[in-house]
Amino acid sequence: MGRVSVKDGLKEKGNDTLASGLPVKITGIVFWGMVLVGLIIAVIVLKGRGNELGSRNASETKLLVHEIAEHLEENHLATGQLKDARSNLLQVIETLRPGLHFEAVELRNGSDVLLIGDKHADQESISQTLQLRGPEAGAQNHTIQIRVLFPGLKRTIADYRKKILISIGLLVMAFGLVLQQILQRMLSRPFFNMVTAAKSFSNGNAGSRFDETRGDEFGFLAKFINRALDSLVQQQADLRDALNRATQSEAELFREKERAEVTLQSITDAVITTNSAAEVQYLNPVAERLTGWHNDAVRGLPVDSVIKLVHDVTDQTVRNPVQDCLKSNSVEILHAHAALRRKDGTLIAIEASAAPMRNDRGEVIGAVMVCQDVSHARKLAHQLSHQASHDSLTGLANRREFERKLEDALESAKREHKQHVLLYLDLDQFKVVNDTCGHVAGDQLLAQIGILLDHKVRHSDTLARLGGDEFGVLLEGCDIARGEQIAETLRQTISDFRFVWEDKLFQVGVSIGLVEISASSENSAAVMSAADAACYVAKDEGRNRIQVFHGGNKGVDRYGEMQWIARIHKAVEENRLLLYRQNIIAVAGTDNVEHAEILLRMQDESGAIIPPMAFIPAAERYNVMAMLDRWVVTHTLEWLAANPLTRNNHLQFFSINLSGQSLGDKNFLQYVVDEFVRTGVAAERVCFEITETAAIANIGRANDFITELKQRGCCFALDDFGSGMSSYSYLKNLNVDYLKIDGAFVKDMAQDPVDFAMVESINRIGHVMGIKIIAEFVENATILEKLREIGVDYAQGFGMHKPEALIRSI
Repeated sequence: MGRVSVKDGLKEKGNDTLASGLPVKITGIVFWGMVLVGLIIAVIVLKGRGNELGSRNASETKLLVHEIAEHLEENHLATGQLKDARSNLLQVIETLRPGLHFEAVELRNGSDVLLIGDKHADQESISQTLQLRGPEAGAQNHTIQIRVLFPGLKRTIADYRKKILISIGLLVMAFGLVLQQILQRMLSRPFFNMVTAAKSFSNGNAGSRFDETRGDEFGFLAKFINRALDSLVQQQADLRDALNRATQSEAELFREKERAEVTLQSITDAVITTNSAAEVQYLNPVAERLTGWHNDAVRGLPVDSVIKLVHDVTDQTVRNPVQDCLKSNSVEILHAHAALRRKDGTLIAIEASAAPMRNDRGEVIGAVMVCQDVSHARKLAHQLSHQASHDSLTGLANRREFERKLEDALESAKREHKQHVLLYLDLDQFKVVNDTCGHVAGDQLLAQIGILLDHKVRHSDTLARLGGDEFGVLLEGCDIARGEQIAETLRQTISDFRFVWEDKLFQVGVSIGLVEISASSENSAAVMSAADAACYVAKDEGRNRIQVFHGGNKGVDRYGEMQWIARIHKAVEENRLLLYRQNIIAVAGTDNVEHAEILLRMQDESGAIIPPMAFIPAAERYNVMAMLDRWVVTHTLEWLAANPLTRNNHLQFFSINLSGQSLGDKNFLQYVVDEFVRTGVAAERVCFEITETAAIANIGRANDFITELKQRGCCFALDDFGSGMSSYSYLKNLNVDYLKIDGAFVKDMAQDPVDFAMVESINRIGHVMGIKIIAEFVENATILEKLREIGVDYAQGFGMHKPEALIRSI
């Protein structure tokens, strides 16, 4: 830091005055103080001097009288005249004069007066009586008055005072000059330097500092002040920085405020702010339009008087979320069915939330409420809800809504022991109308049937279209007898109905399954399955009739199959389907097994393995086979991708069974192709088995399927060959690689010559066409030997290889 010297400071006129004035003032104070002290000393000295002069004069008088007395006695001058002794006395007095201060001596003996020295009026005198004895005995004593004259005390003291005052004046003047120089050096200059540095600092020179090099109190004071100045400069710098930041923050806050105002002005939501007392402070333009209030008119009003909330169905008052928000200090969401009553009394469906506003100390200073006009969305939601629960064609409840109502009915039956009845309706001859007049006519028929049925059921009942030409009716609070009466009314109504389309007239009927809902009913799926089973029995026994579910054989069988469907879906969801394989052995006797068939098993909840014939028939009846076929294709290809061919694994390819439902699915072929692409498995490793019956039923689609996948490398086998009535006639039209002879011919061929002849015939025809033959159900060595005799290529059965889990096949 910079240092300011005295020389630099003395150049300034004001500083010159300060430099000269300060020591003069200090010196003057000290000078007059010393003068005062000198005067006091002079008074004391003069007073002492007066006493001293009096004592001295008395002492000298005594000495002089003594000397005169001795002289007179020695020279026997006591009897003589004083004039006679003048010369002698004069000699004695002159002898004493150099050491004494008297001016004259006067001796008086009666009238005889002897004066030695000069006498004048302002002298001080001391008189003393001297007794002298005569020289002879008996002589008379003589008395001499001796008066010693000294200079006057007033004059002496005046002279002495003059000398003292002159001495004190000179001494004080000299001391003043010396003191002035000392003060100038030790006090004035350091002080001046400090004043100069202080002026420089005050004039804006932040680098100006006091001289710390001195070793005296000024140096210590300079260090202290310099630290204070450093701190002050730092504080000023910090203050400037803080001021700059505050200025920037203020500018930023202003810009932020402008942006917030622009945002609030342009935002599509209504924004209402309140203070901590829930009084409205601000409405943005959207809030003004939504509430019908102007911002200026509502400022300071309670929020409840501006934002009036009610339930959009019951019209009951709904608590404002701002109050809850301020109470809980957390975000609050408005009731789902809330509506805003505007200033003009109209209602608008809204959604809103309220959040607390806090200051920089975290204190809640108010709340902000954001509202949205959801009138259109809520209306649309009502429409969607209606569409989600109603059939678009008939306007009746759909299956989902019907099942929900059924769950409620089951709950009331179990809890309150109420009785209900479920009717399952399936139209008869509906397919005739669809096939004859098209789907438009079929839709029109369903719509008219829905209207007919709706007029015949009670208001408390639920009528629904369950899908296709199937309807359901839930009769709540109804016993089985009353349910049969209502079912008969519905059956008769539809039976009497005639459907006219263009120039055609149709009569349709309905098969109705009826099941009672009571406290002992299991669940909605069980009730629906029972009703469906009863309806199936009604159709099976001649249609256009009512069947009550009593658990008879047909109903139980049908019900059991429907239960399997639920178990199949659950097994798929819980990944309890398993892949097994059964090797296909070359009859020629080679040790290498190159071919195996994929088989499907199910694992129940306890871990037991369920054979396919327990659930496959139900899957075929209820159109679930296509789902199972896809599952098998996907998991088989994934297993092949994870288990490529190795030196120890001779299995070249696997056969996968496909159902007729999959062949009839127009999307199934693309699904298989996509799975080959996804897994990267070579198509040559897969052979698809198609039953003869399924191939004949879908001959066109089967040929397309075979052609497309054979081009990619797959091979095909025709399964259960010989079971159909026209096997050979269709064989020429199916480009397959293998024929699998129906096991019904193979298992008894060793004992039955007809079965043997059938197997031999199929083998011969297949070889003529270049097709390899696989015999199924080969259960022993005898059958295998017969197959070897007639030249069958491969054998498959429990006698060759028992199925095993695919995961253990490597």
